[in-house]
Amino acid sequence: MYKIRAVIKVLFRTTAKKYPIFFILKTIRMLVTTAMPFIALFISPLIVDEIVGDRDVNRLITLAALLIGLEVVFRLLNDLCTNYINRYSTRIERYFDILIGRHVMELDFQLTEDKEALEQIEKARTGMEWYSGGVNGISDQFFDFIGSVFKAAGFITVLALHAPILLAVMVVYSVFNALLVYKRNKINIEAFAKLSKVNRLFGYFGWTIVDPRFGKDIRLYDAKGMMVDSWKDNTRKSNSHWKWQGDSCFPFILVSEYLSLGRSIFAYFYVALLAIRKVIGVGTFTQLVAAEGGLDNAIGGMVRSVTELIKRCNYAYEYVVFMDYPEALAKGTRPIEKKQHEIEFRHVSFAYPKTDRKVLDDVNIKIVPGEHLSIVGLNGAGKTTFIKLLCRLYDPTEGEILVDGVDIREYDYAQYMEQFAPVFQDFKLFAFSVKENISFTRDCPDITALTDRVGLHDFVEGLDKGTDTNIFKFFDEEGVEPSGGEQQKIAIARALCKDAPVVILDEPTAALDPIAEYEIYKQFNSLVGGKSAFYISHRLSSCQFCDRIAVFSDGHIAEYGTHAELEKIDGGIYAEMFEAQAKYYKD
Repeated sequence: MYKIRAVIKVLFRTTAKKYPIFFILKTIRMLVTTAMPFIALFISPLIVDEIVGDRDVNRLITLAALLIGLEVVFRLLNDLCTNYINRYSTRIERYFDILIGRHVMELDFQLTEDKEALEQIEKARTGMEWYSGGVNGISDQFFDFIGSVFKAAGFITVLALHAPILLAVMVVYSVFNALLVYKRNKINIEAFAKLSKVNRLFGYFGWTIVDPRFGKDIRLYDAKGMMVDSWKDNTRKSNSHWKWQGDSCFPFILVSEYLSLGRSIFAYFYVALLAIRKVIGVGTFTQLVAAEGGLDNAIGGMVRSVTELIKRCNYAYEYVVFMDYPEALAKGTRPIEKKQHEIEFRHVSFAYPKTDRKVLDDVNIKIVPGEHLSIVGLNGAGKTTFIKLLCRLYDPTEGEILVDGVDIREYDYAQYMEQFAPVFQDFKLFAFSVKENISFTRDCPDITALTDRVGLHDFVEGLDKGTDTNIFKFFDEEGVEPSGGEQQKIAIARALCKDAPVVILDEPTAALDPIAEYEIYKQFNSLVGGKSAFYISHRLSSCQFCDRIAVFSDGHIAEYGTHAELEKIDGGIYAEMFEAQAKYYKD
């Protein structure tokens, strides 16, 4: 019951605030559909009695016209409400998609790399769409239940007056049928709990691998066979899962059908016997037959609505869980100014969640305001992890990071994030315009000046719409496909647009040709200016533009100093790396 209350409270309240008319329409439709069966229930016996009795033509025409007229009016009202409900249902479904998407973007970053959190996202999406039917599906069951209660009350009154034994049989049948439906729904809920991983794989194989961005690799490495085989294997697993669900439910469905058949046979036999013995008239006979069928549908509707409501709310509860997913990082409230900062790592160690291997181990370093620090080391040495901790994408496992002498966990999280303008190695551009990819919602008065500074003048000049040209062709056939180097420059312009006091460049020239790389190096000081800068690069020639160099090895800062100092260390890591790279240029 807790899940049902939680789901109805969250979903209905959220929907009522956005689209209050939705529930007004649902209420009107419930009242209309509840009243519709009783039109025929009370008017049809009068028509039958008139036919076998006085046969007054005027009375017959009046009753028939009343029956048809009310049926038409009520059906029109039902259809009208249903039409508008369907319109709002689509809007509501999209609205909850937006809420889920927004919350995904607001999650602490480390949760986006957590298997349990990813599965919860999938459960929330599928729970709100395929299985629960969302707000529309759940509210249908809620209002159907209320309507069925009113219907059942009316039909019970009719049967209690004329055929109490039949009423008792109907109650016993309904209890057994409810147990069978409960068993089936329990199986369906268990199946859903196992399905999130299957659906994630289905989504990956069904959509991701056919993404045009993977086209070159699939063709040149003849990966089609592996992709199709993997798709088939996952499809077999998915089919096996659905088969288990169907096979498990089938016996309960079969027993339910036989119970329904037995109930119908008894009902017709019993009511016919009452009519033969003249305990009831022909009109009452038809009324009781209709009431029996109506009560069966109403009780069945109540059982179905309750069990469906429980089942759908169990599915949709995954949305409630996701929207209240616990934060991975504690958030402080201390304000932080957008200015130059002193940054210190004090005995910082870090192991990724659910792993024991320390990526960083007892790191100690202090960066003074405005200092340019180059971070070098072999792959896996902990360079990018160092930056992730600084940006509070993760928190240290041990030790603390201080900004202006204050533990960064004490600062207001949103304000703290505003201090950094990173260009990560795996940066992403989006299918929006060049301008939007650089500024997002920020006010950058002169985007063209920024693109010129990072060497994109010719690229922008060649675009028909300038910086208003869309990147990629997902939504715009006239979109542009920038080269890797051009994309990297756009990402650098994005960092400059943010105008944060700390600039982070993680392999910023990896996709650039030597000339473009040289231009970035030459403009390094003008790009970064007097701001603090962290510069990660495998190309050690870039280190000469920085004040200090930190050489990472096995999670430690193995060497620290200027280029001139580190180059002179006999057998040093930096000296050997620099000599190895310089050798190729000399040769």
